[in-house]
Amino acid sequence: MTARILVILGMAASSLYGQNILRSPTYFEMVPGAYELQSTSPRFSTTAKIDAQLEIERIQGNTGYIVPPKNGVTLFKNSSPKSSIDVAGRLYSNSIIELFEIEYRTTYQNPDTTWKFSHEVWYKIFINGQVYFTDFRVHELEMARQLPKFSQDVALAFQDTGYDYFYDNGYPEHFHFLAFKKTAGGLVLEFDSQELDFKCDCEFWELDTDTYEWKILDNGSLFIKLDGYKDSFVGTWDGRSLTKE
Repeated sequence: MTARILVILGMAASSLYGQNILRSPTYFEMVPGAYELQSTSPRFSTTAKIDAQLEIERIQGNTGYIVPPKNGVTLFKNSSPKSSIDVAGRLYSNSIIELFEIEYRTTYQNPDTTWKFSHEVWYKIFINGQVYFTDFRVHELEMARQLPKFSQDVALAFQDTGYDYFYDNGYPEHFHFLAFKKTAGGLVLEFDSQELDFKCDCEFWELDTDTYEWKILDNGSLFIKLDGYKDSFVGTWDGRSLTKE
């Protein structure tokens, strides 16, 4: 997908890491109140279940991950749901996604809460070839590495949680370590560490600095070291399990 600048429905649009970015001209104009996530709202409950995607041809710039809470997230047929007719189903398991579009709509400010800002941001995603919409924050996939001895690709998934009125600028958190088995058809997710015992708490944590170390050892295992503001995670992946040191 090539970079481009568009105007769609009065919203500025561009392409970043393979997905379209739409931003309302009034996105940074603070609206009093707080935003309620539609994907976790009880008024959109449904018995229709959406199966997680566990296979992918290859990890690309727009490959993402979604980690629903225990009671799942509702995915929609469009990004302006009004009733049950707009509901596609509910996703209960962690899933690979293809992130096609991010739409930044509104920023809310509530001075009566500790975290004063909330945001209406919608994602257009593909799961198993089907298009869905959600306002539930998704994970990025970064640091993809090949482990030849184990015929695996591995990656980190995390959310950029942002700060103040910035929805997803900086402060990556909720890290998962993922391992994919190489097959004739591509990659199959075979391991998810679940959320690592690691709090980054760094606004400017960057993957291309000394804040992390990934090193393939002589036995083919992967040594992992992540450094946050005060916390750190050190572990070893042996092709089957991730051991914290």
